[in-house]
Amino acid sequence: ADVDSFIPARSDGYSFGAASIAKIREGKFGVCISVDNGTAAIEEVRTIQESGCDVIVTDHHHTGPVCAPAFATLNPRLEDSGYEFPHLAGCAVAFKLAWGLAASFSPQRAVSKELEEFLIDAASLVALGSVADVVPLVGENRSLVRLGLDALLHSKNPGIRALIDVLGPGKSRLSAEDISFRLGPRLNAAGRMGHASLAVRLLTSKSYGDARGLAAEIEKLNRERQRVEGEITRVALEQVEADPELESRRVLVAAGEGWHLGVVGIVAARLADVHRRPALVLSLQGDTARGSGRSMHGCNLKQLLDHASARLTRYGGHAAAVGLELPRSELATFREELDARARETLPPFRAPIIRADARVALGHWTTAEIKKLGELRPFGPGNAAPRFLATDVRFAPGMRRVGPGARGVAFTAIQDGVQFRALAPALGPRIRELAGSESWHIVYTPQLSTRGDASPIELLVHAIEPARTTDVTDETISEPDSRIDRSLS
Repeated sequence: ADVDSFIPARSDGYSFGAASIAKIREGKFGVCISVDNGTAAIEEVRTIQESGCDVIVTDHHHTGPVCAPAFATLNPRLEDSGYEFPHLAGCAVAFKLAWGLAASFSPQRAVSKELEEFLIDAASLVALGSVADVVPLVGENRSLVRLGLDALLHSKNPGIRALIDVLGPGKSRLSAEDISFRLGPRLNAAGRMGHASLAVRLLTSKSYGDARGLAAEIEKLNRERQRVEGEITRVALEQVEADPELESRRVLVAAGEGWHLGVVGIVAARLADVHRRPALVLSLQGDTARGSGRSMHGCNLKQLLDHASARLTRYGGHAAAVGLELPRSELATFREELDARARETLPPFRAPIIRADARVALGHWTTAEIKKLGELRPFGPGNAAPRFLATDVRFAPGMRRVGPGARGVAFTAIQDGVQFRALAPALGPRIRELAGSESWHIVYTPQLSTRGDASPIELLVHAIEPARTTDVTDETISEPDSRIDRSLS
């Protein structure tokens, strides 16, 4: 079969559009399979179908009461889909189609050995896509990602090998965190800063030598992405913090001339994280404002945009993330209307309560105990890593700022004579305060280092508060999680 792929450039817009229709007509293809889009592309899919090309939509996005008139649509979120697990990522829906086709191609009930190897290797891509798309890691997603993480580690795909080698030699295990913070951002950098076809070329490379060269290109783009993202984040934070009504805002909107569209979604996530409320970040280009939004728990951002849709040229997405475009002249009105609607539906901002699953002293942890916790992996949305409270902890001298933009702080935590290396990824700005001699309460997750250190245990610290001014209450410690009870027993 003559098979080709097409990924729209950012300038082409999302999902089916003029560029993809032209590509299909030019190639005279008989079948077009979408991945992670297409359910709402009603007119575009109708045009392609009428041209003689059958469209098979694989997607996971919410849609209205009418969906595109495709030859077939696979979308677990459709009301009449009959599928019992609606939270699959778009890549997993496409994987399901491949799985079904593989079964139909096999002469026996079981999939042939060759196709089985293909599907196991393809599961590595499902893990990459599912974690990067931030779907809840529960139910079927958890099973697919767990299978895919193992497939990633043992993959013979030259592109995947070159990508993993970026993490350093001798990697003995991979986690969802490796995808979230290291592999995923690098793959996404190709599309954010250049064109996603570079990532496709990497993942379809036939030789390791070619893959190494492409991985180096992607690494260069990722460093540029970090630089641009950091600068826009700085300006966007200054913009929203200069708003005299910041404290009463339910939704944040930041906009800037020519901001790079490849990073506005990441910047929106940063604003939402810092100010604990939904955020939209828009790039002003000519008469148009285009951008992305990221939400917080308890706010369906897509539904919020539905109420302001009269101002929008186009938009789409789901509860946690959206993309949108509107005339520049409508931006100020849109901002106020959106915030007014949010005030009607969202509670006022309040500082989050720092919760832990259990109070556990640092001296409890051994390599064996942490490996027990590892049985709960992969951690992510819907299956968060356990957090524990340790009280009256001291910090050894020698704290240092680390990480991109020096946002984190590395130190040694000491409690009752037990000490571990610790990293607090977001607390770098507090280093002077933390370097004092007093004792602290910390909320942390214990983990095993992959660096081959003599002492493999280290702490990922989520929160630090002074022991003398911070009360530990029943509200601070959540109801014990049965998963954790089993692991600690």
